[in-house]
Amino acid sequence: MELVYFALIWAVASFVNSLSGMGAGMLAVPCMLLFLPVQLTVPLSCLLGTVLSVGLFLQYRKEFQLKNIIPALIGSVPGAFLGTYILTVVSSHVIEIMMAVFLISYVIWSFLQKQQEKEEKTNIILVGALSGFLAGFFGTTTSFSGPPIGIFILYAGWKKQKALATMGGAFVLINTVSCLSHYFAGLYTKELLTYLYVGAPACILGICLASPVIKYISQKMFRKLLLIVIGIAGIISLFRVIAHYFL
Repeated sequence: MELVYFALIWAVASFVNSLSGMGAGMLAVPCMLLFLPVQLTVPLSCLLGTVLSVGLFLQYRKEFQLKNIIPALIGSVPGAFLGTYILTVVSSHVIEIMMAVFLISYVIWSFLQKQQEKEEKTNIILVGALSGFLAGFFGTTTSFSGPPIGIFILYAGWKKQKALATMGGAFVLINTVSCLSHYFAGLYTKELLTYLYVGAPACILGICLASPVIKYISQKMFRKLLLIVIGIAGIISLFRVIAHYFL
């Protein structure tokens, strides 16, 4: 029965991820932790997130331009190293509350702005590098690397197809590194492979179900959907801190 729940979780998470470009892990991981240990949850989330990112990239590969994500990828390296060091001197919950406040504040501020069609920005190197730095930092300290990349996408003002292609390509590279580190750490077991064989088809199903729906989502609605997913990430982070200290 757990395998059925697992498949349903990732089918829904895949559907949402395919519409917004991110959010699968944020939705699936809390549900998985209800019946799976963290030693299985983390590498499974990374592997299935890679499956989703590959699917997203393949769907919109014609819109993908490597130069769009190079600043973020370069920035993520020092961010990851700093995050790893910070974890040795500061509680991850302190960092998580900072991230939660930042994400929720950003979403509230964005929704309060006048909604208008934004032109694509060309000078994105600095913001891309900063977003990548934050993605690397928060990825290693809280496991949430997606929201900073989502904010970068919103800033750039790219159309949804280009945005989805960029996020798909970026997360393929980021997740692949994490998956390799999990493999060499010996986290891949027969039990993990069993769940992977169930989760992968569920992810593909979610992608297929979302494919016809994305055509009817306007650029304005896409931006709102991405903001909502970023806001959910902030709320989940806030709840995790509250649960740790008060529940």
